[in-house]
Amino acid sequence: MKEVSRFPAPVGDLGWFSTAANKEHVFSDPAALATDYDFVVVGAGFGGVNAAFRLAENRPDASIALLDALPVGMGDSGRNAGFMIDVPHVTVGDPKADLEHHKWRCRLNTIVINRMREIKNRHNLQVDWRESGKHLAAREKRFLPNLDNLARFLDTIGKDSRTFERAELAETLGTDYYVRSLFTPGTVLINPAEVVRGLASALPRNVQVFERTPVLQVLEGATPSVRLVNGKTLRAGKVILTVSAFINHFGIPQSGRLYGVNSFGAFTRELNDKELANFRNIEPWGCTAAHAAGTTVRYTASKRIFVRNGFSFSTHQCTTPERVHDARGKLRRAFVARFPSLEHVNFEYVYGGMIPLTLNTQSLFGEVARNVFAGTVGDGLGLTRSSMLGLYLADMVCGIDSEELRYLSSTNAPSWCPPEPFRTIGANVRLAWDEYQAGGEI
Repeated sequence: MKEVSRFPAPVGDLGWFSTAANKEHVFSDPAALATDYDFVVVGAGFGGVNAAFRLAENRPDASIALLDALPVGMGDSGRNAGFMIDVPHVTVGDPKADLEHHKWRCRLNTIVINRMREIKNRHNLQVDWRESGKHLAAREKRFLPNLDNLARFLDTIGKDSRTFERAELAETLGTDYYVRSLFTPGTVLINPAEVVRGLASALPRNVQVFERTPVLQVLEGATPSVRLVNGKTLRAGKVILTVSAFINHFGIPQSGRLYGVNSFGAFTRELNDKELANFRNIEPWGCTAAHAAGTTVRYTASKRIFVRNGFSFSTHQCTTPERVHDARGKLRRAFVARFPSLEHVNFEYVYGGMIPLTLNTQSLFGEVARNVFAGTVGDGLGLTRSSMLGLYLADMVCGIDSEELRYLSSTNAPSWCPPEPFRTIGANVRLAWDEYQAGGEI
């Protein structure tokens, strides 16, 4: 496998990390790195942390290193909207999908959410974790059939949902922007940076977590090794890569089949008592849009409004400060449209992140080189999906069979993707068209 030429980097002011209560937690000193480990996990997001937990359960006497180029929680795992979604993310069109496939998705999502909840409770982690459910909301009447389609679909697979009409929805959210929503109760709303950092802090003693430890190269073989940017080399029995679309830079055979789309998020400053008048007796909530290109909104436990929108193609799996600056205007318009009485409230944090995708929405999952394994989400559902991949990659490398592992192994294979420059050109045209179609949902 080749040397890595690009590394993840924070872009903008990362609101989730900045407001995390555990951002000062100290992990292992890189000076304590050993030269030999039974397992090395590269990427300490939700996929990597869940892989490390499961490896430690499977092999309690094994030595395990979990590495991240950034502080834990500063990667894409800490830059999303913080929805741990249990139901299939079908939001547009008539969802004529394979019912068994989506039943499996629900089952696997529930498994990983329950696992993380159990870990949080067992270790008494004081993190922002709310069993709040989520709203899928529409502003324009032309998108109401999307909610109806999803409601019928969820009923078919036995999942609960409830419709909120405009008046009740306004009382629930503190904004009358939307005409209807479909509420699903099983989604957990979290501060993703705080939760992944908290989970990493609770890993067993045989797992060492190293922040700010970027990997330069992974060498496959009978005894694979991991070369670090700081000059050290770690030998391992098995290596697991949970590095999102950055997997392209490691030179695996599937390189080019995964890509990233940039999205941008913003947090207001903390609202004062007067500004909170419209939110009296309203619990923190989360709302996704009835069109895939629409704006995601949250009223957070920290008394802030969070908005996310503005998609652009991530040719090199990264974004730029200029793109974050340009995204601010669209984020402001979305915020003011929903909360006109708060127009005077400034954004304290604005940042960019990446959503990993594949053309056929299937994840990369399995052995990508001799004794090197990888898992990368292909459908944008990062929190539950990447957690799931990490969990079952750990079982795969330990030779632990299960019905769930067999399902994941048989159904995940990213499809071919056009080469550059056609990929970027085509993606940007498609993203622009989607945003135009979304209309008031943005």
